[in-house]
Amino acid sequence: MGYKRKFTRLPIACQGDLHRAGGDVSCQVMDLCEQGMLLRPATPLTVGEELPLEFGLGKSRRIQCTIKVARAAKSDFGAQIVQISPEDQRYLTEYLDDFIANNFGRY
Repeated sequence: MGYKRKFTRLPIACQGDLHRAGGDVSCQVMDLCEQGMLLRPATPLTVGEELPLEFGLGKSRRIQCTIKVARAAKSDFGAQIVQISPEDQRYLTEYLDDFIANNFGRY
């Protein structure tokens, strides 16, 4: 069986750049969680492909990670984060926690 999400993805849209040997490919990050995301790249990706990704999160922060394409559906691609620095992971987690608190409240 394939990759299963452990976290719910949140509707956070931001711009990113995938780095391929032939050049950079711009993409839209459609939703996001601590371990993965849904991408809409300018050109198709291949399931199983691993690519460096850099995307903006917040007003001035760029997150750098490596993703592995897990699934393809039309022009959207589900990807798992397979490598990220501890500092970027902390920032991503805090950003998502703040997003939940600000948009869904605390109970």
